[in-house]
Amino acid sequence: EYGEINTSEAQIIENVKANLAADWPEVAPHPTNDVEVMILGGGPSLNAYVDDIKAKRAAGVKLVTLNGTYNWALENGLTPSAQIVVDAREFNARFTKPVVDDCKYMIASQCHPSVLEGLPKDRTLLWHTTMSAIRDTVNEARELWFGVPGGSTVMLRAIPLLRMLGFKRFHLYGFDSCIYGSQHHAYSQPENDTEVVIDTIVGGQVFKCHAWQIAQAQEFMDLVKFLGDELELEVYGDGLINHILRTGAELSE
Repeated sequence: EYGEINTSEAQIIENVKANLAADWPEVAPHPTNDVEVMILGGGPSLNAYVDDIKAKRAAGVKLVTLNGTYNWALENGLTPSAQIVVDAREFNARFTKPVVDDCKYMIASQCHPSVLEGLPKDRTLLWHTTMSAIRDTVNEARELWFGVPGGSTVMLRAIPLLRMLGFKRFHLYGFDSCIYGSQHHAYSQPENDTEVVIDTIVGGQVFKCHAWQIAQAQEFMDLVKFLGDELELEVYGDGLINHILRTGAELSE
């Protein structure tokens, strides 16, 4: 475990209990398919790929947004195929408003119930992380459920979640895991403005990162070891994650 929990266990369990009681439909495994999916992370490089994302969307590629990239997509005239949220804090409620047609909402059971408020029952799916703190609570309420493994950020849960749903071909945008200039996100996210910046050296190159971004990069490497053979990943931008993949490929050659 690299990342720290930003919400108390008691609050997380309370959220899970409330969401289970509301009886939302839940995710279940699907057979593997060949459908291409774009996943939008909130990293600063996202803004450089608006045209590319629009072209792929027009060609029928599925568009999955995470947290604030939902509103970023809507502002850029793009309707997501799905929106994924995992963070348990109440401010995440803004990431599922406004509700739009033709979008599925895949919300972690540990999310604050306000994130689910007003979402359509027929297009909303609850899913559970494999976090040990919630296991007993879910077991008491459900005879059968499918835990989604992964790391401490929404991107690192979205990939295994979508893999469980049958998807394996991913284009990852805005998955930088570092800061560009003074920008930590492609849009304003004041919750991260006061975080300490750490110089991180990988393969001879220096990246400026917040602690959670370093943890995410470490956990991404674990995820690739765990799921690598099951995925086709293309990471856009010249952030830390892309650099790790390129450096790893050069070392293996």
